[in-house]
Amino acid sequence: MLLIKILWPLGIAAEALAFYFLFDGPGDVGAVDMINRGVGGSFIACGLIVWRRNPETRTGALMTATGFLFLLDPLLSEADDDLAYTIGQVFANYWVFTFVALVLAFPSGRLTRRVDQLIVALFFLSEGLLQPVWLFFLQFPPGKSNLLLVDANESVADVIDHFQRSLDVVLCFAIVVVVARRWKLAPRLARSLLLPAVAGAATTLVLGAYVAITLALDQPSRTTQTVSGLALLLVPLAFLAGSLRAQLARGAMADLLRELRRAPVYDLDEPLARALGDPSLVVGLWAPERAAYVTADDVSVDLPAEGSSRVATLIDHDERRIAVLVHDEALTYFPELLEAACAAAELAIEHDHLETELTARVAELEGSRARIVEAGDAARRRIERDLHDGAQQRLVSLALDLRLAETRIADDPDAAVAMLAEARGRLGESLDELRELARGIHPTVLDLGLHAGLEALASRSPIPVTLEVTLTDRLSKRTEIAGYFVASEALANAAKHAQAKAVTIRFHERGGEAVLEVADDGVGGAHDNGGSGIQGLFDRVGAVGGSLRVSSPAGEGTVVRAAMALERV
Repeated sequence: MLLIKILWPLGIAAEALAFYFLFDGPGDVGAVDMINRGVGGSFIACGLIVWRRNPETRTGALMTATGFLFLLDPLLSEADDDLAYTIGQVFANYWVFTFVALVLAFPSGRLTRRVDQLIVALFFLSEGLLQPVWLFFLQFPPGKSNLLLVDANESVADVIDHFQRSLDVVLCFAIVVVVARRWKLAPRLARSLLLPAVAGAATTLVLGAYVAITLALDQPSRTTQTVSGLALLLVPLAFLAGSLRAQLARGAMADLLRELRRAPVYDLDEPLARALGDPSLVVGLWAPERAAYVTADDVSVDLPAEGSSRVATLIDHDERRIAVLVHDEALTYFPELLEAACAAAELAIEHDHLETELTARVAELEGSRARIVEAGDAARRRIERDLHDGAQQRLVSLALDLRLAETRIADDPDAAVAMLAEARGRLGESLDELRELARGIHPTVLDLGLHAGLEALASRSPIPVTLEVTLTDRLSKRTEIAGYFVASEALANAAKHAQAKAVTIRFHERGGEAVLEVADDGVGGAHDNGGSGIQGLFDRVGAVGGSLRVSSPAGEGTVVRAAMALERV
């Protein structure tokens, strides 16, 4: 990130300048002074590393901001300028509420709880608003002019100062209570990740003790000042280590994903509970037929009530419910970790669903292929039987009649003419029968397109047919054949079984598909798993990558809907 690259030299320059002012000033430089000057650089260096390695959280940014704000006072207070000195005093303790936000918001860097937001807001009130008010009445040391001075009143300044410090002490102890309770309620993995926040809370405890002792003795304690300086110097290292630990924990989700891919979908509780450190975790799989979440033992999973120590995290896929995790509330302190676990569970569940669906589709494909082979064999036998029993017998009889007429031409021309006329009639019947047989094999009318084929079916239907065709483009041959036979079978069923008085055929484009609907006003009650005709249509439409649906409520007619790939030619 460009900003991080810019902040590195700025941080180094600010820290170097702070030490320059320290050694360039009058008086001896003690260890406490050097420790305090190193605090800002420690926060900046560790913060920029965390920011670089883990930019999706705000932890690094908060650490860096704390470091720069900490250096404002030593830099500006050493400037030989009243405006700079006054600004330095205004912002002297601004680093406190960024540091507090860092402690309370770790590891995400986001203040999501009201108690955390309240504590940070009160620190801002103390250090951001009361500090300038205090300066309205404070007389600076000799040689420095307070540009915010309204009335040099030492008593008022002392009251504001004591109130400000007392509020800071109370808030420091409040932070300790909040973080301690959070750590106590956290599961095993969450506790290890919360250790930097615990270190930060311990530092605020030291700072609170330092301020309280200063108030009680009316002078700073050298010991507590040294301890608090060391704590502030080292605590950025704890946050750096904690951020790397949290990053490793998120990396462990890859191991979890591999484990979940091997685990059956009904046995996800144990690996997820182990990875998240919450042995009470329960996985509920969505059961659409029951409209509820159920466990592997088919027991309903009750979602926890609001205000409970348990929390339900829903897992969706493409806006479709698939599962829920019921877990300890403490895991919500680590949204990235919980999100990664949910993503791993989602992948595992969807992988299982896809495998199940693929197995079902393979079985369906194998069955469809077997039915297509059987239908092809049956069709060949039917054609052979129809030719043998129909056209072939007529043609054999016609050949005999022609031979007989040939022998009678000379002796009885009138009888021969009559026999030829009769033969011509039978020849016409044979041709009609052959045309009907050929139409069942491949409708020649489809050479003009499916629109023409639907018109031909409508003209031959014994039931009045209304055509609503908006898709008149030529489609692929296999799509047109599938659509033609869907309409043909639906019309035949309407005429034979539905007692329909009218049929409507709609052919249009919808959602990138060619949709053919045949609706009648008959008695309904048809089933899509009954006869071989409907099953053949499922196979035929499925062979072109489409889907077939039959809707036939009793007494409400039947709608056969085929959605096929829109393959234009």
